Amino acid sequence: MSHPESSLHTQNLFHLSWPILIQNIAFSILISIDFWFLAQISDATAAVVGQLQPVMWLGTFIVPVFASTGVAVASQFLGAKQHSKVVPAYMTNLLFSFCMGLSIAILLFFLRNHIGLWMNMSNELNEISSRYISLMTWFFIFMSIVLAYNAICSSRGRTQWLMYTSLILISINLVLDALFFYTFSWGMEGIVWASICANIVALFIMLWLVHNKLSVRFYINGAYKDMLGVLRPMLKIGIPNALEPFSYSIQQIFLSAMIINMGLVSMAANSYGLRLVNFAIMICWSFANGGQILLAHYMGAQQFKQVNRLFWVMISSTILISLINALIVWYFADFFIGLFSSDPAVLATGKVLLLIAVFMEPARAVNIVGGVALRAVGDAKFPLIVSMIFIWGILPIIYLLDLHWGLTIFAMWLCFAVDEILRSLINLGRWMTGQWKTKGLVTPEPNAY
Repeated sequence: MSHPESSLHTQNLFHLSWPILIQNIAFSILISIDFWFLAQISDATAAVVGQLQPVMWLGTFIVPVFASTGVAVASQFLGAKQHSKVVPAYMTNLLFSFCMGLSIAILLFFLRNHIGLWMNMSNELNEISSRYISLMTWFFIFMSIVLAYNAICSSRGRTQWLMYTSLILISINLVLDALFFYTFSWGMEGIVWASICANIVALFIMLWLVHNKLSVRFYINGAYKDMLGVLRPMLKIGIPNALEPFSYSIQQIFLSAMIINMGLVSMAANSYGLRLVNFAIMICWSFANGGQILLAHYMGAQQFKQVNRLFWVMISSTILISLINALIVWYFADFFIGLFSSDPAVLATGKVLLLIAVFMEPARAVNIVGGVALRAVGDAKFPLIVSMIFIWGILPIIYLLDLHWGLTIFAMWLCFAVDEILRSLINLGRWMTGQWKTKGLVTPEPNAY
């Protein structure tokens, strides 16, 4: 395997992050197009799939975040020049990611007939739900392997490869969507299988890139011992990486049920408001995912000044981007919300929510970047504890407010804003203490430099 540390030193945050942003935008567009195809089948199909999104996040959110464990761990080993541990880290991450994707697939398959009923769907809608979930189980299995291979490329700074592969995947997906839907009339099954087939193609591309272009060689003899040698740092980051999005997904299922009870206006305004701030959120995640490669690499090399400088560049950039985006969509709220709805009540409600977002989104940017940064340098336990306290702590507060005063969507978003602001202050305070300097996953070997 070639040693890639020099290629990482020649790259900066923007070079690593912009391909990830293009990849995220492309996937967002693909999801919207898939949803459009589902809407052509029936409003019921689109509605069911839309309501199932918090459930689908158990796979589409948790597995990608967990797979990023391989990026942080492998990058720290690379920074410490402990190249003998890099491939075992890749193999361990692949094994864990696959097992997680398979476990989620099995769980959803056995619960497919009940999930819709638990969400108060009628028997007719639950039948659609059951069919969709059973098909998506295959998607999670292949997706988990692709994501583990993506982590290998990311740790080597090849985020452009991920962008090109994702564009190929999306193109294939769209062609198959049209083919399966219009030519074969496969309906919902065709839309899901288009995604599965596209992921299989992406997997073969990633296999070729990793094992041929990067010359990464997996092995069997001695693999068990070597993988045990990297197990501790993998679990140190991997468990928090999995628990936080899992808890968030469960929280969103509860909150979605509460928003449904607030009525159609609140549901619509909430949905449109989230869509309008989503672009800035994607940029934040792109900066965070690109930055964690360099952060972990510098941390492995114990270049603490570089780590700290990069952290504040990421924080200041994403705060500014989130604030500008929030101000623009709030100031032109009538236009942007009007793209989705002409209902005066929805427009008025949405405009207030976007005003709250002006204060909430910069804080959310800090939490996204700060959480990823702390995990990348090995301080994964702290952001996990903070997230668990706030994710589960806000639920009873919202419930009690609703029980005693009849919570509105405005009050709910204010709760979210307070949540994000308090968390951002805590995460920034943690970083400024400098305790992260003692949390590295690896120690550079003597005479490594």
